[in-house]
Amino acid sequence: MNMIKTIKSLPMAVAAAAVLAALPMPEGTPIFGEKAAFAQRADAGREQKTRKVQALSADFHKKLQKAQEAIDLKNYAEGMEILNDALERKANDYEKAVAWQLKAQVFYEQDDVQGTIRAYEEILRFADSIPEALEIGIIYNLGQLYYSEEDFDKSLEYIQRWQNRVDPTLISVSNLQFIANLHYVRNEFEECLNYIYQAIEVGKTVDTVEVKESWYSIALSSHWELGQYEKVRDVLEILLINWPKPRYWTQLAGIYQELGQEQTSYSLTEAAYKQGFLDDNETQLVNVAQIQLARGAPIKCAWILEKAFKENRVEQSPKNEKILGQCYMMAYEYEKALKPLSVAAKGDEDGDLWFQIAQVQMQLGHYKDAVGSFENVIKAFKGDKSDKAKDKILSATMQQGQAYTELKQFKEARQAFKTAKRMATDRKDKRMVTQWESYLAAEEAREEMLKG
Repeated sequence: MNMIKTIKSLPMAVAAAAVLAALPMPEGTPIFGEKAAFAQRADAGREQKTRKVQALSADFHKKLQKAQEAIDLKNYAEGMEILNDALERKANDYEKAVAWQLKAQVFYEQDDVQGTIRAYEEILRFADSIPEALEIGIIYNLGQLYYSEEDFDKSLEYIQRWQNRVDPTLISVSNLQFIANLHYVRNEFEECLNYIYQAIEVGKTVDTVEVKESWYSIALSSHWELGQYEKVRDVLEILLINWPKPRYWTQLAGIYQELGQEQTSYSLTEAAYKQGFLDDNETQLVNVAQIQLARGAPIKCAWILEKAFKENRVEQSPKNEKILGQCYMMAYEYEKALKPLSVAAKGDEDGDLWFQIAQVQMQLGHYKDAVGSFENVIKAFKGDKSDKAKDKILSATMQQGQAYTELKQFKEARQAFKTAKRMATDRKDKRMVTQWESYLAAEEAREEMLKG
């Protein structure tokens, strides 16, 4: 199972603008930009502790306003130059915090995450000069920024710092979901589950919050990583009911297989197949065909594979052709089994499979084809010094002689039996060859008599 890794993009301009939005300005001073107004609304309702802040001088404010105008026109270099000049002059901590907020905005708009991080951390140097709620918000935003940079240790450091400062009643569903993701990418699956289930439970009780599929997905992966397969099953059933996607059918079938509940697994896989959920998954189509074999319905196995071949959904590889042939064999459809089995044997140079094919051909009276198949058995095992190979070559040679006898190719039959006799090492095999030689002699005599 694939690992879940959600990299959450942060609206950094909004977060940065929150600093400026909440800082007290001289009477009549305009708030810079619409983003700041949005951030101010977003932070409404969060209890802010009273913290004495310094005044923003009119002269410093003018410089900031000029910098903001340049930034709005995307003249970032000019805006930065103005801000750097302002910071080099005498300024109180409150003014420095506001200037760094605007620098954070510039870095964000230029997709410079590291620059934005540096700017926020500079603001925290002046934490005593800004409202505490904003300080806490910046700490959380830094946790998100470090997460986006995949510095998960630093991200966790800031998030834990934020959790120690924030009112627990103000922790939102999105906060819980983000913290769950952070623990997941750190392979802290128990902690991940703690937070994601909190998010789910809170989400269920809030009318304006929609519990998302991705929340259950991260729970699913965490349970899987912990080997909690019963929990995996439970979460998959929730996903299947609420978000009935093809992959959940197959995953649920797989976990029931893992739990040893094979019949339930088979039923789910077959149901997914009938709904067309497996049409684009070659492995699953072959799997559902093999399930029919396991359930004692080999002809259904053959039908599924034939249909998949015809629709080009499953590759007609030697392996898959062999499965098709075996399905027909088990369904006693021997004629239909021969073609796919021959394709498979040729592709894999499989001596055992050629031997099976040859015996079926003998049973069906296809003696000429059987001669060729037995020859393929001999070629496949040639050079192999194992006892198995020797037995296969001997048996193939002897039965090749039988096929020649039935074809009335008596010369070839005698040669085959002669070769077999040389190969035979025990009394039983030698006696059998002798019996076939006797049968051959009788057949030759009968044929001569019929001619006369």
